[in-house]
Amino acid sequence: MRNIPLWLGGTLLAFLVFVAFVGPHLPFIDADLSKERSRWVMKNGEEKLVLPAFKPSSKNLLGTDKEGVDNLSRLVVGAKETILFVLAIAAVRYIIAVPLGIMARKKTGFCHRLITFWNQLFSYMPPVFASALLLALPFLLFAQYRLAWAILILASVEVGRVAVTVQEQAYKLSREPYMEASSALGLRTRTLTKNYYVPIMFPEMVVNFCLDMGKVLLLLGQLAIVNIFLGHEWKEVDYYTMEFVETGLNWATILARHRTDIFLGKFEYVFYPACAMMIAIVTFNLLAEGLRRRFQVRG
Repeated sequence: MRNIPLWLGGTLLAFLVFVAFVGPHLPFIDADLSKERSRWVMKNGEEKLVLPAFKPSSKNLLGTDKEGVDNLSRLVVGAKETILFVLAIAAVRYIIAVPLGIMARKKTGFCHRLITFWNQLFSYMPPVFASALLLALPFLLFAQYRLAWAILILASVEVGRVAVTVQEQAYKLSREPYMEASSALGLRTRTLTKNYYVPIMFPEMVVNFCLDMGKVLLLLGQLAIVNIFLGHEWKEVDYYTMEFVETGLNWATILARHRTDIFLGKFEYVFYPACAMMIAIVTFNLLAEGLRRRFQVRG
């Protein structure tokens, strides 16, 4: 039987990678995101001057924003940054959690107490609240390397959950007769990890990693709604009015910039980035389910 989720997930992932790395170089994409302040159009046989936002047309397939920037170009240009952010956060999370989970496999000792506390600490509130509180700490608002700190914080929020999951897998594996025999023979933890734990647990970790990428992207979207960004600058947005302004081009930034337009009935500004994020989340979930089925068949 064909693994439909894997085929769909793989196809969508290839499409996302193509859009992220090749899309900005396509001829109909404005990689510079130039602003078109006005445009002459024919209406009722007369040429009239029209101001942005421009409606969808052959020139702008998804229309433009209020500054005359092409919506499709913004999505394509922001795809690379979005995917790289998601990948970085998920990778840092697993780089921290996997070693901790394996070291805590006996469910005793410092590592076990650490990941248990870590998991319980952030399980009492939704990740978006914990992330927002940490990212809003005063010393981080003006930190020189805020982007790096933001990635580390978003990764750390759910390190406990991932580490506990890895711990449970490693604990069950350690109870297998051949693992007990290997330990009795005096094999070091490094050798056991390299030759047994990682190879055997790798398929399930890959599946969970794909699922976590979808969760990270959803978290970025939720943070954007409450006006919390990974990287920002303190700028004057109006006369004597200072505000934190997101400097990135990712999809969450586009969503945040137009969240107030919902109250004005301009849903298309929010719909496009939200739709792009939804497609990416569905891609990661389909890929995870497809890989799960693939590994189960092999097992």
